[in-house]
Amino acid sequence: MDASDANNIQLRMQEIQSNASFSDALGKLLSGRAGYKPVIEKKKEVLMCKKCMTPFLIQKQKFCHECGAKNEDATR
Repeated sequence: MDASDANNIQLRMQEIQSNASFSDALGKLLSGRAGYKPVIEKKKEVLMCKKCMTPFLIQKQKFCHECGAKNEDATR
């Protein structure tokens, strides 16, 4: 499994958790009654350098502070 697979899995999990039907089903499963709204903790996404796998200090950083590689995600 490489970094792109992990990122795709993380994005898919965020899509599923943001869905209202998922929240309703999880609430009913946890509480045993309908209408219970669970609080789903959201994890902050940490951007990593694709070359040296160092986390970026600032999300809009254009270049890696360790190896100098360009951050393609900063242009989005």
